[in-house]
Amino acid sequence: MHGGRVVLAVTGAVDWATAGALRTTALKEIAAGARRLVLDCSFMCFWDSSGMGAVASAYRSATLVGTSVSVAGLSPRLEQRYRLTGMDRVVPLHRDVRTALTPEGGPHRAGR
Repeated sequence: MHGGRVVLAVTGAVDWATAGALRTTALKEIAAGARRLVLDCSFMCFWDSSGMGAVASAYRSATLVGTSVSVAGLSPRLEQRYRLTGMDRVVPLHRDVRTALTPEGGPHRAGR
């Protein structure tokens, strides 16, 4: 953790078998005092509704303590799925980690 900022690298597939680990890790970082949590999905190849549910769960828990959660670095295919589900209207989506950590200007949305 650096200045309350935490970047979690999410790699491989996030599905029913691995979503619990993502949720648990995110919740541990929030409980440890993270003020800004960025899920770096640059190396994630797949996620299903369980994975998105883990992100939504972390987001709900984070908002209760004033922590922001965002997603960064989705591939075009996964970004399309993220937008189709409406998750981008709840948990901000950024092009990359650098823009997710930019304090000014709010979320820098990934391009379509």
